[in-house]
Amino acid sequence: MNQSRLRAIVYAASLLLPATVLWAQSAGQDTHALIEELGLEESGVAARDLPYWRKPKKIYIVPPGYNDEERAMRMKSAQEVVGDVELVQISYPIPDEVIRDAEVLLARCTPRIIREAKNLRWLQDSRHGVDSCMVPEIKDKQFVLTNAQHTSGPPIADHVIAMMTMLTRGLHTFHRSQLQGVWKERPIEFPMLELSDKTMLVVGLGGVGREVAKRANGLGMRVLGIRNTSRSGPDYVEYVGLSHEVHDLAGRADVIVNALPLTEDTRGLFDKKFFDSVKRGAYFISVGRGPSTVTDDLIAALKDGRLTAAGLDVTDPEPLPDGHELWSLENVVITPHVSATTDQGRWRRWEVIRENLRRYVNGEKMLNVVDVSRGY
Repeated sequence: MNQSRLRAIVYAASLLLPATVLWAQSAGQDTHALIEELGLEESGVAARDLPYWRKPKKIYIVPPGYNDEERAMRMKSAQEVVGDVELVQISYPIPDEVIRDAEVLLARCTPRIIREAKNLRWLQDSRHGVDSCMVPEIKDKQFVLTNAQHTSGPPIADHVIAMMTMLTRGLHTFHRSQLQGVWKERPIEFPMLELSDKTMLVVGLGGVGREVAKRANGLGMRVLGIRNTSRSGPDYVEYVGLSHEVHDLAGRADVIVNALPLTEDTRGLFDKKFFDSVKRGAYFISVGRGPSTVTDDLIAALKDGRLTAAGLDVTDPEPLPDGHELWSLENVVITPHVSATTDQGRWRRWEVIRENLRRYVNGEKMLNVVDVSRGY
């Protein structure tokens, strides 16, 4: 099946709940409890204390939603928190005059916006990662960039656990036998592991990584983590290493999870040197960004036994083209970049965006501020 069509089918599955149901679910949630649950961080400085802040008179917004009814509900919800500030609904592609005029814009961040928006003071992206707009010009701009990081942590973590369980119990192999009408008798020629007391390394202990670690710990696994900025971590992570320790810790892990954002430092991180350092027979699961893994080196490790198997929700290239070798490897499970898809994600992302909208208009501390020098 064509990959774009497959993604469209999976994407459409989230449309089954009507907007009224989703909105009722959203409106009933406690925003502060959600912030605490997701571990969202406030900026260190209130918006009103930034030299370029002023209360906006007009806000341009691409309201999230899959139909006019849901988008209208989002606009009404947004108006409730901005008071007398004018909200202007726009859609993609964003008109040139909007980009030139906008001081506040709620839309996907793009290189075009970064390069052409002359008056921008705040840009809220509805996505988890903003690597696609990290062009050099962004460092010369004075504005606040926020995103929806952490809001996709729960479904992506569920996806990681599903892939890990599928691979470590050999379900991918049994399913192929089922489709062939074959009852697979013993001896079984691949490992069937118990997860209790196994070790997981989570590379990228951010919003997604912490959710993965929490679930792995609940299964009785020992969890190690890698962070770029500090050794702090939740109680359920046994040890938090820094980025220079990634090869050493990879040699201790039965399961390795890539939950990294894409930056110049993480691009190509999972390469031959990395796979040479892993504990032989480990499992590799990637839900970060495809270009953080050198695909040829991953394939080599899968073919020579350094890795028992891999679960990939992201690939490089993406979408994975017809005939690519990864498709034919029996020890690989691939999903088409859908791990963030969930019945809960729409209201969760909107609650965070709406809360940031309220905070900015009132000059308060913002959530999920992107450090453009680091790219996340």
